[in-house]
Amino acid sequence: MDQKSRTSRREFLETVGAISLGIASGSLVSAAAAAENAVLVNHAGYLPGSSKICLVKSATGHDGQFRIINASAKKAVFLGQLVHTAGDLGDYRAGEFSKLDAAGDYWIESGTCRSVTFTIARDVGLDPVQKAIGYFARQRCGGSRTGYHAPCHLDDGRRGDNGRHQGAVGGWHDACDVRKWVSATIYGMLGLIDAADLFPDGPVHRAIVDELRWGNAYFLSMQEPAGYVMDYCGGDDGNVFTDNLPGTDDDRVIHTNSCEVTAQFHFIAAQAGLFRLLEHEEPAYAQTCRTAAKRCLNWCVARSRPRGATGLAAAVSACIRAWQVFNDPRFGEFAVDCAKQLIALQVPKSAGDAALPGMFLTSPTDREPVREIMHGNLPLLAMCDLLCVLPQHPDAQRWRETLALHVEHVKAMAARSAFGIIPFGVYSQNPGGNRKIGNYWYRYFMRQTGEDNSTSTWWVGTNAHLASNGLGLVRASRILGDAGLAAIAQRQLDWILGGNPFNASTMSGVGANQPALYRNRTLNPPTPVIPGGVMNGLGGSPEDECICQSGEWTTCEYWTPMVSYVMRLAAAMRMF
Repeated sequence: MDQKSRTSRREFLETVGAISLGIASGSLVSAAAAAENAVLVNHAGYLPGSSKICLVKSATGHDGQFRIINASAKKAVFLGQLVHTAGDLGDYRAGEFSKLDAAGDYWIESGTCRSVTFTIARDVGLDPVQKAIGYFARQRCGGSRTGYHAPCHLDDGRRGDNGRHQGAVGGWHDACDVRKWVSATIYGMLGLIDAADLFPDGPVHRAIVDELRWGNAYFLSMQEPAGYVMDYCGGDDGNVFTDNLPGTDDDRVIHTNSCEVTAQFHFIAAQAGLFRLLEHEEPAYAQTCRTAAKRCLNWCVARSRPRGATGLAAAVSACIRAWQVFNDPRFGEFAVDCAKQLIALQVPKSAGDAALPGMFLTSPTDREPVREIMHGNLPLLAMCDLLCVLPQHPDAQRWRETLALHVEHVKAMAARSAFGIIPFGVYSQNPGGNRKIGNYWYRYFMRQTGEDNSTSTWWVGTNAHLASNGLGLVRASRILGDAGLAAIAQRQLDWILGGNPFNASTMSGVGANQPALYRNRTLNPPTPVIPGGVMNGLGGSPEDECICQSGEWTTCEYWTPMVSYVMRLAAAMRMF
């Protein structure tokens, strides 16, 4: 284990806290100033054996070649050719340097263009993951010692149905606010569980387990006797700091209705993951998690079976993992049944190229292609989970074919720009941008007019979408034996960490040129810049041109799913 992993748990959290307080929010200059003469790379760097591609705008002062300079020796160690790459999102020249695998710090030059200094190293993915772990410690809600405004909300909460006080203290603030949406913050559990596999022992592992238990205290408190998990405590009606005194007028309301079905299954997945991690260390607590998962499954089976592709996929992933650790056949049977329903929503190859075979439709009654800005590509992850856990199942060949067909669709979409990123959504009608493929249109970024075709202006950046697809592609790469899928996954991470038209990393404390963090003016103090926090990400104009609204929530607010998926992708790349 490397030196970073040997850092004591106290030192680890204290370091994160010190950095959180010491970094000032950056500001993003215009795209022309930040990237016009930049060689675009992943600011964090690359693993030695990973795919490595740099980009330069075609109209800038490059000389057709690129040179990689070793920062220590101050001399060129690699010479390559820039190749013109036409496509969506601008005209670029690309340079590949995957063969450069020697550890060190480097920058790239081409004519008057230059990149930021980046690293090639075996431990390059550890820093983003460890910072993301520390991010959750700083976002703690309740009586913690690490939360940026602790203690806070010790009076959570008051039931909305009968007005009685019920303890719902703890968990994490979801974003640059103090809301605790279950459907969003539950992603913190999934990200931390994946990170725990990267640190199987030692102080960082113990810090992760401590963080998981802190978060889970909130989720367990939100589970009703019937088995379902309630929606949230502290939403739009509770985005304030309180007096911390239970029983006073500012106690935040617990919305006692059940949260969406996708979150119910994520809750099951979180309990299964904690059971796996703590079965031997803390058997009594592990059994608490097991009981909670079973109660939730019973309620879902009886009262809230999923019907749409996203809910079905969440059920598959959660239940197949729960079956694996609990050895309860009900979980496995439910996962296989949901998988059959999910596969029925995939457009088959026989439908022809014009119908874009491989993509999933939203539900049996909504034939629009799936588009998820927060949940990401859950169908891709579900197929991978099935094949990882039950590779010899009688349905495994059908699952493999489903995965392969979907991956072909994703690959085709990623190839349409020089950046190799996967467009956010496919549409049956032109959503703006006039990008057409077959009988469908597509956008790289969420519509500013709202995905529900209303006049809503609600939209956010695509970091969770990109990172979830990257995570699925890394897993699919192993299953299908296709290293090219991992290369596409790398491009999604590259974009998030600086390899984008703004030459800006959207993860605080990692890379350079971060845009200004969104500051909620109703909170005092506002959420500080926290290393490991991942912003919503770059967005798009009505014409689907890449934009960044520096300092605005649409692109520059921390959201838990964004942090979680980037953490999971960085961890998965290291374990590839």
